[in-house]
This record gives sequence, C-alpha cells and structure tokens, in this order.
Amino acid sequence: MNTYFQAIVIVFTFVTRITTTPITTNKLDVIQPVDQLNSSYVRDIMRLSKAAEIHNYMNGSIDPCDNFYNFACGNWLKINPANSIQHATTGFFESITLALNRKVALVLKSGVQDSDTETDIKVKKFYESCTNIAQIQSVYRAKLKEIIAEFGEMPALVGDKWQEQNFNWLETVGKISLKYGKDIIISIDVLADYAKNTENRVYIGPSDLPLESRSMYLDNVTKIYREGYKMTIADKLKRYLGINEQVAKETAADIMDFEISLARGMIDDKLGLDLDEMTQLTTIDNMQKKYAPDIDIRRLLDIRLGSDFNETIYEFVPEYQDNLKNIIIRTPKRVVANYIFYYLLSDFQLKNAKTRASQEVLCIAETKSHFAKVMDNMIYRKYNTKTTEMDIELVWNKLKSIYRSKLRSRELNWIDLDTRKSAIEKLDAMKLEINSYTKDDFTKEFANLTINGEDYVENVKSILSWGASQLLTKLHEPPKSLEAGEILSYTPANIIIENTIKVPISLLQPYYLWAAVYPNALKFATLGTLVGHEMVHGFDDSGRKYDKDGNSRDWWDELSTKTFVEKTKCFSKQYSKYIYGGRNLPKSTAQSENIADNGGIRLAYEAYLNWYEDAVRSGQDLVFETLPTLNYTSKQLFFITYAQLWCSDTHPRLRDLQTSVDSHVPSMFRVIGPLSNFLEFSKEFNCEVGTQMNPLRKCAIY
Repeated sequence: MNTYFQAIVIVFTFVTRITTTPITTNKLDVIQPVDQLNSSYVRDIMRLSKAAEIHNYMNGSIDPCDNFYNFACGNWLKINPANSIQHATTGFFESITLALNRKVALVLKSGVQDSDTETDIKVKKFYESCTNIAQIQSVYRAKLKEIIAEFGEMPALVGDKWQEQNFNWLETVGKISLKYGKDIIISIDVLADYAKNTENRVYIGPSDLPLESRSMYLDNVTKIYREGYKMTIADKLKRYLGINEQVAKETAADIMDFEISLARGMIDDKLGLDLDEMTQLTTIDNMQKKYAPDIDIRRLLDIRLGSDFNETIYEFVPEYQDNLKNIIIRTPKRVVANYIFYYLLSDFQLKNAKTRASQEVLCIAETKSHFAKVMDNMIYRKYNTKTTEMDIELVWNKLKSIYRSKLRSRELNWIDLDTRKSAIEKLDAMKLEINSYTKDDFTKEFANLTINGEDYVENVKSILSWGASQLLTKLHEPPKSLEAGEILSYTPANIIIENTIKVPISLLQPYYLWAAVYPNALKFATLGTLVGHEMVHGFDDSGRKYDKDGNSRDWWDELSTKTFVEKTKCFSKQYSKYIYGGRNLPKSTAQSENIADNGGIRLAYEAYLNWYEDAVRSGQDLVFETLPTLNYTSKQLFFITYAQLWCSDTHPRLRDLQTSVDSHVPSMFRVIGPLSNFLEFSKEFNCEVGTQMNPLRKCAIY
C-alpha cells in the first residue's frame, strides 16, 4: 500500500532512478578511508580539490541576496546536465546512488568468496541468473504464459476463445496474492497497528498504482506521461507475450482507462491527510455489508489468510473501495482480466539488453529490488569505516541537544509547557539507526528460499512465493522493524510509528560531501541538515500526532495546535508563489517537507555554531574551517555547501512529473525557501531587507 508507506515513512528526497548507463569504477569507490590518508600533502591536495569543486559549481556573478541557489549552483547545469532519459535527473542523491551501485557491482561480480554467507551466495546467484537471461530467451515467452495459465486465461492472448463465465476477478487476484504475494486492484497486508504498534493488524485497501499519485492519472498537465505509459504497456505486450500490434494497442488503452478509473478513488496527497483520516478500524462483517457481492471481502480474506481469520481489521482509504465497487460493475470482464494478468507478469519482465554492460545495470537494479537490505549489509561489511559512523553520531548528539534547548526556550513559547514537555520526551526517545542490518539473521530468514544461477524466471517465482508465505507468519508475530525496500538504501527516513530515524549506508560514503580533512561546516551543512530534517519530521503536521512510542495520539493542546496550523499556512502561501516550469507550484495543505526543510537547516546551523564555540573554548586550531582559494568564512561555507546539496537538474520532460508525484518542492526552492526565512543567513551575506533572500515576512515554526 504505497499511500500507507508514505504516511508512516517520511523520506527525504525525490530521486528518479532511470538509467541504462553502464556502471564503471570510480576512484572514490576504492580510495582508502580518510583516517589512513594522514599525510599533510594528501590532506592539502584533497582540500584544494574540494575547494575547486565548490567553486566550479558556483556562479560568482550572481548576487547571493538575489538568488542564492543560482549563486551556489549556477554552473551545475554546464557540468551535470540532465540531457537524456539515461540522465533524467542529476544531483547529489543521484551521485551517491551511482556510487553505491558501483560498489554493488564490484561485490556482485566478485564471485563466491570465502567470507560470503549462505544468503550472500543466493544473492549472487540471482544476479548471475539475471545477467544470463539470454540463455532462456527461447523459452522465456512460454514461461510467462505458463504463469498466466496458473490462474486462468488472458483474453488478449486467446482472443474469442476466452470464456467470460469462467472468470472471477476477486478469486483470481486472491489466488495470485496467495501464491506470489502480489496485490492487484485490492491489497491485503499485515503491518504494525499505527495506534498500538506492539501489535500487527490486517489492512485492506488500494493496491499500488504505477504512476503513484492521483494527479498523475487525472490532471491535464500530466496527460503526456499517461500516453507514454500506455505506449510502454503496448510495447511490453508485444515483446513479452507476442501479441500483435493492433491488439496490444487496444489492450493497453483498455488497461490505462481502467487504471485511471481506479485512480479516481486515490487520496490526493496535497490534502495532507493523516492515517487516522484515511483508515477505519472495522470488522469483516461490516466491510462485507458495504461491498458485497461486488467485492466479496470475506472470500478474499478466506483465500489469502484462511477461513478461520475473523479479527478486526483496518480498512485503508474507504473512498477507493467505494469507487472500486462502482467501476468493477461497469467494466467488461475482459478488460479486468487483461489488467490483472498484465500486472501479474510485471515482476517477471526483464529486457535482454544489447550489451553485457547494460544488462549488468538492469540486473543490479533487479537484485536490489528483491534483496535491498541484504545488499546494504554486504556493502556495509565490505566498505564500512568507523569514521563516518562517528561523524553521524557527533552530528546526531549535537542536533538533539540543540533541539532540546530550543523546545525549552522562549523562542517556542507559543507551544504550551505541557505540550513542550511531551515533545522533549518524544525527542529523548527518538532513535537513530544506520541501515547496516548487522543484527538481522539472514541465514535463518532466507533459509527456505531457493535460488539457482541459471533461470531468472524460476528465481523470481521462488522469491515472490517465499515473500507471500511471510504474510501468514506476520499474523502471529509481534511487529518487526518496518521494511521499505530500496527507499531505505539511498535516503534518510523517519519511521514515525517507530520514532526512529534511519540513515542509509549510501550516506556513509566519504568525500562526496564531508570528510575529516574538510571543514566541519560541510559536515553540519549536509549530514546535519539531512538528519535534522528527519528529526523535525517527528514534529511536523503529521509527525506531531504520534507520541514518543510511535503510536497515533494527539498530545498537543488545542491552542498550540491552532497556532501551529496558522504558522503552517505561511509556508503554504510562500511556496505556492514559486514558479517552476512556467507554472506556480501546486498549493498544498500538506507542508511537512517544507516544515522539515526549514527546521532542519536551523537545527544544523545552530549545532554547527555550538560545535564551533566548543572548539574555540577548548583551544582547538580552527584554521581548517575554511578552504584554500575560497574567500568565504566558515559560516558562509556552511550555507554554500547546504545549497550545493541541492544543485540539480531535471529533464524538461520530467518536470511536471516531479511536481505531481513528489511531496518535496523542486531543489531550487529547498534552498531559496528555507534560507530566505532564516535571518542568520541574511546576516552572513549582508542581504538587505526586501531582497528575495531577506523578505520582510518570514515563515518559521521550529
């Protein structure tokens, strides 16, 4: 349930992972840990190199008080343009993801090592089967058709021979979910109860739709993406199933129309609804009364969970089920069947690339999609340096201390004392974890998973069947830490139902933003704002409704809540005035990301000042807090480096998609918005009141 994960996993940034570029080794992937680079010569070279990189991205002809993003990132487009579908977006997160992928490639292609665990070997065998997919090309199409035959017939394949009377959509999706754990049209999942997270509970609601957001399916401005996706469906029907072009086009059009109808029941993300506004605790009998016979909830649960299951359940997004009941009646069964079988095969479809290098890129992505946490653990074990973990710990402790002081200060006296006391309790209970998975017993977890190095399709069947079997196990176990797949591999996240911030191993890679030889200003401006952003998410318009234990509970008093809402409106007005791609950014009630951006930069800057003052008091030599050849103070470097965290480019054809599916504003405004609200920034760059970067009216919550 994509919307459910969005509600409980607040992630940091938009990354478009579209690439067919071969992965080559980069010197940063094999460079020695910074604590081994202790000669003054190497240190000076690295500092000069970093200064040159910062300078190269900047455009000194731009007035920093007019547009600080263009000042700090003005030359980014010349150096890192997003000028093709292979390079659809460029930016820091794309850079560290590619760097991580290079490490993944080295590990996967290394062959079986003495240090490999049983699970490591299974992962490498899966990758091997993927790169060897050409070996099964002669039987590939037949294998896909055999998967369809497990559950019936696809009308687009058999034509007039299709027997409509033999098709029952709910029976079909139920059996697919039971066998392969793949939810189509409607979803059944077992997850922690957001109101009492010590227990698991069944959730029934919408299945994930590939274009992700309601606006992508329904807005006129995003029609081009729907048309492109429809062409993709037709192409896959031809390529993987051998359906003739005309039938493929007609079938793709029907599938797209049906999917658009389903999307009308989706929640608009811009409304900023909370889980308790999207979810109802109910019984199977009540859902049966609402939706039978068109949606036989009891039968669906009998198939997936067994006839003895009769507990209270959560209905997620009732609007979706209401809409589904109406459209399932009027949609021809042929269309529904084609839709179901097309998406049944989506996990098994893999392009046979023209070159070995391109195939390896595809297979790295496939391996990560199925074994994200195992791959993270493998990379961590091979490349981990304690230095970067110590950096994260230093920043975390400073941020926590600063935020605790802020919550006690007059600065936030608009919040009632009792509410602030509860906020401090939540902050103190908040945990930070690096996604290394060192405590996971993968050997036990994956013991029943069988993988071979030859047959990709059989391996995917094995993985999906193994995953499907885990659902029943979860019913009778206490909740485990939430798994969100690849999301937690490349971006920090706040798991609000666990009150835990998770840091991906991709951020442990040194030299991209910070290192021991760089000024600490860079560390706090990048790592500090990333972690600070997630910390503030625990107290934003959604996170503030969860307590210190991660349970849904409104612990804010009425007056403080009223003031909070008014302050949130300031951000809504501010950001909706920004223009991107010739249009104003969509106005949104949900402001959690903007609140976190603004609060995160303030926390990180104050944490840096606190570190700096401690260093002065201890007599520490701060000569390295500036960089050679750059005529900027350490505080100015902090803001420049923060801005360069967001230097980026997005292919023009994807800009409307970005504003439609991403809850974050485009990168430029993640710089301009927070810094124009921050008086300390204006002081450091002497921006007069009334300039764009120092407006008279400023928005702030924390």
